[in-house]
Amino acid sequence: MSRIIQLLCMLTSLFCACKKEVNLSLSDLHEPQLFIEGMLYVGDTPRIYVSSSMPFFNEKVLPGEVFVRDAEVFITEGAHQYPLRQDSVFDKFRCRWDPFYTGDFVVEADKEYQLILYRHGDTIRAGASTALKKPALDDVSYTPEFYDVYGGHDGVILRFRDMPGEGDYYRFQMDRWIDTSRHHAHVLDVLDVLTNNCVDAGELFFVTDLGRSIFSDYKIDGTDFELYVEVSFEYRQGDTATVYLQNLDEQAARFYHDLDKQLESIRNPFVEPVFIHSTIDGAFGVFGAAIRSEPVTFVYPQDNP
Repeated sequence: MSRIIQLLCMLTSLFCACKKEVNLSLSDLHEPQLFIEGMLYVGDTPRIYVSSSMPFFNEKVLPGEVFVRDAEVFITEGAHQYPLRQDSVFDKFRCRWDPFYTGDFVVEADKEYQLILYRHGDTIRAGASTALKKPALDDVSYTPEFYDVYGGHDGVILRFRDMPGEGDYYRFQMDRWIDTSRHHAHVLDVLDVLTNNCVDAGELFFVTDLGRSIFSDYKIDGTDFELYVEVSFEYRQGDTATVYLQNLDEQAARFYHDLDKQLESIRNPFVEPVFIHSTIDGAFGVFGAAIRSEPVTFVYPQDNP
C-alpha cells in the first residue's frame, strides 16, 4: 500500500511540474512580408490583391487594414505596359470593402503577361501565360450527400470530357444572387461577420463560390470527368446559379493545391505546419491565369439538408 501511495505522489508531482504558463510575444518577432494574389481571367479586367502579412495569432483585421497602398503596379504584354490603379468593391456578404489593383484592359487568350511591382526600392516580377485550353462543361447535377476525407457533404456534380494533352488543372466556380436568409454552409466562427447588417431584408447581392480543390488530368488525360464539389452557401428549392469550369495554369494550380492541403492547420499551426509555396520571387503568393468554360445554368431541386 505504501508503494502505491508513493507512486501516486510521484505521478501527481510530475503532472504538476509539467504544467507551466509561457507568454510569447510573437508580434515582436514577426517581419511583415508582401503577399500577392493575382489571377488573370481571360475576358476580364485584372485584379491584383497586394497585402502585408500579419502574425498567425494576430487579431482579425479587415482587408483594407493590410492592403498595401504605397506600391506602383504594372502589367505588361509584349510592347504594351498597363499601369494599375487602386480600386475596391463592397462585399455585401461580409459587410466589408475589398481593395485591389486593377487596370483598364481586358485579359486576352494566348498572351504572355508580366506583373511588375515597385515598392520601397524593390522590384518584384512574375509572369503568367493565358495559353490555356478552354474547357467545355457538359452537365451540372445535384447530390444531397457525398463523402471525402473531411466527411459527408451536399453539393453538385460536374461532368465533362478532359481535353487531349496533359497539363489541365480544373476548378469549380459558382455565381449566385442571394439574400441574408442564405448563410455560409461552413463553420461560421471563421467568418468576419455572423449577422449581416449592411443590406436590407430581402435585398439580393452577388456572391462567387470558388472550389477549394484542384483536379488534374495527370495520367487520366482525355477521359470523362465526374467531379463532386461541396458548395459554400445555403440554398432553397428553386434557387438558380451559374456554374463554370475553370482551367488554371500549372503554377496557379500548384499554389492553390498546396493551400488546400494545409486545411488541417487552420486552427492549430502545431498540428501541421503551413507551407506556402510562392510562385513569386521576393514575395509570397501567386500570379497566374485561368480560362472559364461557357456558363451552365443550374437550379437547386431541393432545400439544403
